[in-house]
Amino acid sequence: MKMRHVRLRIAAAGMATSLMIVGCAAPDPADTIYLNGEVVTMDDDRPSAEAVAVRDGRIVAVGTEAEVLEFRGESTTLADLSGNTLVPGFIDGHIHLGGLGPQAVGANLLASPDGGADTIEDVVQALREFAAGGDVARTGWIFGMGYDEAVLAERRHPTRDDLDRVSTEIPVMAVHISGHIIAVNSLGLEAIGYSAESDDPEGGVIRRRPGSREPNGVLEELAGLPTLFQVLNPGDPEDQVYFLRRALETAKSFGHTTIQEGRASADVHQALAGAAEAGLFDVDVVSYIDYASREVLTDEWHTRDYRDRYRVGGMKVTLDGSPQGRTAWRTEPYLLPPDGQAPGYRGYAAIPDDAFVASLFEEAYQQGWQVLTHANGDAAIDQLIRAVGGVHGEHGPGDRRHVLIHGQFIRQDQLDSLAALQIMPSLFPMHTFYWGDWYDEIVGPDQAQRISPMRSALDRGLRVTSHSDAPVALPNLMRVMAATVNRTSRSGQVMGAGERLTPAEALKAITLWGAYQHFEEDRKGSIEVGKLADLVVLSANPLTVDPTTIGDIVVLETIKEGQSVYAAR
Repeated sequence: MKMRHVRLRIAAAGMATSLMIVGCAAPDPADTIYLNGEVVTMDDDRPSAEAVAVRDGRIVAVGTEAEVLEFRGESTTLADLSGNTLVPGFIDGHIHLGGLGPQAVGANLLASPDGGADTIEDVVQALREFAAGGDVARTGWIFGMGYDEAVLAERRHPTRDDLDRVSTEIPVMAVHISGHIIAVNSLGLEAIGYSAESDDPEGGVIRRRPGSREPNGVLEELAGLPTLFQVLNPGDPEDQVYFLRRALETAKSFGHTTIQEGRASADVHQALAGAAEAGLFDVDVVSYIDYASREVLTDEWHTRDYRDRYRVGGMKVTLDGSPQGRTAWRTEPYLLPPDGQAPGYRGYAAIPDDAFVASLFEEAYQQGWQVLTHANGDAAIDQLIRAVGGVHGEHGPGDRRHVLIHGQFIRQDQLDSLAALQIMPSLFPMHTFYWGDWYDEIVGPDQAQRISPMRSALDRGLRVTSHSDAPVALPNLMRVMAATVNRTSRSGQVMGAGERLTPAEALKAITLWGAYQHFEEDRKGSIEVGKLADLVVLSANPLTVDPTTIGDIVVLETIKEGQSVYAAR
């Protein structure tokens, strides 16, 4: 529901009398004043306020209602918050804009509470319903996003046999909630070119039927990711715009005013740049270019300043897979190996060559590129530390803000290394709810209690962000914040009480510290005079409600530089 806006006209004589009393010149009038609600600023010098004034897309006053009303003029709009809460616009530490379109368009294969795919039959039915709609022609595939074998009743991935029940005439793809595994039907395997004669590609696994080399339809990491990217990035310009619009609307509905594309190829970058030049963005978009396309980092879009609300922020390096999919690279074996893997299985590296990883960071240090590195398992994080450690000493300290993305199984000694190497962690406490119980089974309760150690990172003086990694789940940052504060699993088990953050810290991790991660803390992340008027209206104050209800808070309105870009109906 959009806030009520009231036009207020002030008599010139009355204004003149008021100015004579205060004895100073009147400030230029604001375009909009937000009042009659709670304002959470994320500014330690003034953490709360009663009202906010905005002019030309920037904040010009924050304070008591009386103070801010000094900025009203004949054309000022009074935006009535109606008792709701105003917070800074959300900046997710890691999200994939390109994946939000397919998430919005395709079948919802998420389990409860974000969807209804709790059994394999539910997955099949959701895909059938999508097939009956009108969007299959946009990709040529029946597809859906978000199934999770950890919570499916059958506790397994759907196979080609399951997905053949959806269709034997059209390729079918079900994308795992991690985004690192896909399941396809028989026609999908044929379209990719996989058969019993196909070997596993480097950095990926083709799962097989028991006692056979025949693919069972489940494809891990680089065995399936190229197809995933190809299918879910339609080639037709009209379809590209359709997916992008759906993605943007989804993000804005959850309060995102700056959206990251966390792993862009050269083609994806070109599509985003084209969309920016066409005026399709009403929020800021920053992309990180996959190392395989790093030539993009030499073009004019790689800058700290947005052009048409788009820029390239740096390079993305991926060193392993997902913990919940058991493709994260660990130093200790998984207690429950995936199907087809022997005891002692530890996951695997996405880039086995240490020297190549080191060369990427050497190039980044030489060129001044920021690097976001996906590493979940502690072996992958060791690889990151080896690579950065080898070049950091040579080049010396600097304000580079390299980021470790996810770090689910990071060790305490590795946090010390991050601090020494000036690597900022963007951790994933949302996993405590979604997969805390599953981690008890696959890595054991001790390790499960240590995932996403947010408090330990803060205690070392590290700024830390949290993220949704959408479309891994919905880009609902109130759920992310709830997990950061409560750290409870689906079953209600507390997952590492000592790693909880306070509500204020958890909100900073998706606002002010998110802005810092993107080199934008001078203009975003808090409600302060001079900063952009990137704002979100929430149904309740996340700092004062019962912490267990933070995840129930909804976004009522999203405001980008003083303009409403989303309003709940």
